[in-house]
Amino acid sequence: MTPITITQIPVGEIHCQRESYSRELKTSCIACSEKPDKKGFYHVKLHDTVLFPEGGGQPYDTGFIDDIQVYNVQRKKLEHIHYTKQPVPVGQQVLVKLDWERRFDHMQQHSGQHLLSAVLEQEPYFIETGSWNLGATKSYIELESGEKKQRMPTAEELKQVEKYINQLILDAAPFLVHTQTNNDSTDKPDSLPEDYVGGGTIRHIEIKDIDRGNACCGTHIKHTGHLQSLKLLHTEKARGGNTRLFFIFGQRVTDTLDASLIVSKQLNTLLSVPQESFVENVTKLQVTRTTNQKTAKRLMGEVATYITNDIATQLKEKSVVSLYREDADMEFLQLISFAIRDQKLVDDNAEMKKAVVLAAGEKHVGGPMIILASSDAILKQAAKTVMEGLDIKGGGKGRWQGKAKNWKGIDEVQKQLDNLTV
Repeated sequence: MTPITITQIPVGEIHCQRESYSRELKTSCIACSEKPDKKGFYHVKLHDTVLFPEGGGQPYDTGFIDDIQVYNVQRKKLEHIHYTKQPVPVGQQVLVKLDWERRFDHMQQHSGQHLLSAVLEQEPYFIETGSWNLGATKSYIELESGEKKQRMPTAEELKQVEKYINQLILDAAPFLVHTQTNNDSTDKPDSLPEDYVGGGTIRHIEIKDIDRGNACCGTHIKHTGHLQSLKLLHTEKARGGNTRLFFIFGQRVTDTLDASLIVSKQLNTLLSVPQESFVENVTKLQVTRTTNQKTAKRLMGEVATYITNDIATQLKEKSVVSLYREDADMEFLQLISFAIRDQKLVDDNAEMKKAVVLAAGEKHVGGPMIILASSDAILKQAAKTVMEGLDIKGGGKGRWQGKAKNWKGIDEVQKQLDNLTV
C-alpha cells in the first residue's frame, strides 16, 4: 500500500458506528494496495467511513467510493479495509456512499435480535442466547438448551413473546450507546475479539428500560419503533442439543407476506378454492394421488406379466428377444426383469443360449437398458451389439445395465439382435 501521514479513525469510533443513519461521508483515501489480491480486489484504507466492516454477527456494508464500487469491508485489528476492483487515488478527498437498503435491513435484524434475546433472558423465561446468525432472508438465535439444560419456550409462550415484542415496538423504546476506552486495564467483555487490541473503543448497546446493555460493535436503530414488526417463524434442533429460533423483523415481514400472497393467489387459481380450504383440498389430492399410484402400480404389474408371457413365447423360436418402449421407465423394466427371473426364461445355463434386451425412454432423451442372458458370453455378445449401435454406456456381470443418451439407431440394433447367433 502507498500510505500518507493521515491515520485512520479506529473501528469502534468510525462514522457509521457514531451516526448509523448517515448514508454518505466525505473523507480521504490514505492507502491503497498497488496491485489487486488473488481474488482481484484492491485493499483501500480511508480516514473514516460510513461503511460498516463485518463484525458482531452483522454482515459488511457495500457501496461506493466516488464511482468505484465497494464489494466488502472487513476489520483487521482496529483498521477498516474496503475491497474494490479498481484502485482509489491516495491523498484525495472522496465521497463514500452507502447501500442504505442493505444496511437498514441489517440494522433491523441486528437490533431486533438484541430485543428478542433480552426478552427471552428475562422473567418468566430465563433462556439465554448462545449465538446468532443474520441470514439473507431470515435470521436465528441459538438458545442454549443442550449443555445448560435450559427449558425451551412452548409454542404458546412463543406467541406471547411475539405479541409482547410487537407491543415494545409500538412503545418506541430508545437504543442507547455507551462507550469505554479499550486499554490494558479495561474490564473487557467475553465477546470482544482477541485481535481487537492497541486501543479503540468498546461499545455497549442498551435498550432503555428493557435491556441493561451488551457489548456490540454493530450499527443500531434509534428506537424500537424502527423495527416495524416481528414475526417468529419456527424452531429447529442444532448441535449439542441447542435450539434455533428463526425470526424476521421490519421490511422482511412485509416481503415475506408479499411472497406468501403471491403463492396464495397462484394456489387459488390452481385449486379453485379460497386460502382457508388449501390444506383440506391438497389433503384430498394427496389421497387421490396415493390411490392412483397404487392402481397404476398394479396395472403396470399386470402389463409386465403379459409382456413377459409374450417374451417367453418368442424365446421358443429365437435366441434373443428385444423390447423397446418409449412410454416406459426403469421401474417398468425392473418389473419385467423380475418376472423373467421368476419364470426362469434366461437361467444361468450356458446350454440355454438365450438373452433378453429391455429398453425404455423417449427417442430424443434416451433412457435405461437391461440385458439378461443365460451366460456371461452371451451377455457380452448382446452388450457389444448394443454398444456398437447406440450412444450408451453400461456394464455388469450376470446382468448388464446401462443408460443411453438417446435411442437413435434403436430400430437397426433391434434387427441385429433378432439375427444374432449365440
